[in-house]
Amino acid sequence: MKIKFKLLSLKILLGSCLLIGIQSCKKEKGTLGTPATASFTVTPVAGKVNTYALSSSSTGAFSYQWESGDGSPAKGGGPQDTVYFLKKGDYTAKLYAYGRGGYTVASQVINVAADDPSSLLNNPVYQKLVAHPWRFDPNDAAKAIIVGIESNPGAYYGGGPLADCQKDDIYTFAAVSATNTTVNYDAKGSTFNGGNLAPNYSCNADRSYTNPITFSTIVDGEGVATITIPGANPPNKFIGVTDIPSNNFRIISITATSMVLRAGTKDGTVFQFKFIAQ
Repeated sequence: MKIKFKLLSLKILLGSCLLIGIQSCKKEKGTLGTPATASFTVTPVAGKVNTYALSSSSTGAFSYQWESGDGSPAKGGGPQDTVYFLKKGDYTAKLYAYGRGGYTVASQVINVAADDPSSLLNNPVYQKLVAHPWRFDPNDAAKAIIVGIESNPGAYYGGGPLADCQKDDIYTFAAVSATNTTVNYDAKGSTFNGGNLAPNYSCNADRSYTNPITFSTIVDGEGVATITIPGANPPNKFIGVTDIPSNNFRIISITATSMVLRAGTKDGTVFQFKFIAQ
């Protein structure tokens, strides 16, 4: 039995050597090869602002991952990549080059001298809007929500105390590209139902969301800028309360610490909100 077992073991070993190579059978701790040597070049893309072409000059590599340095995670790809930066600053781009024996990482600092000049970030109203999150002014005397018409925003409802679930609502406006913005509504567990949702005028299910918006300096009526939630009008997403009259929101005034936002058009019912910086 021992002789048969040894012969069987020898056959298995010889078969393994034919599959993976005689050299590997000689070295119990042999490697598959040497790691790739990562390196890459950075070249500004002609005709495109704050855009750079990254090109691998690595040796021994068959797979690549790139990091732009703007905080986004590494992504797989080929030996070339293109990166764009909205804001000025120093960004450390990285290339992970994978070879048969492992990988190495190369990095370069890309200096972006200025914000994209076509960016909304150059508008002072927009700068204040995206500078920090916003929440309702919680003071009862502030009358954070009123309802009326353009000439008298409090004509129908002059304001009153907020529900507890409204006081902790947070709205964050964020630039995602030179021309695109999102709004994130964080209900902190509960949303106040307006007159369009049952049970009306009470705190209920969390309706948090993140949604694209458009920002414009063109204003039809009072205000300094306009925010629009794309899609249905009235929208199924909201800023302020669930029963807003339209997907049009005008920034009536804004400072570093306060903002007055009016939902609705100049010819219809308007809801006006007072926010403070979070």
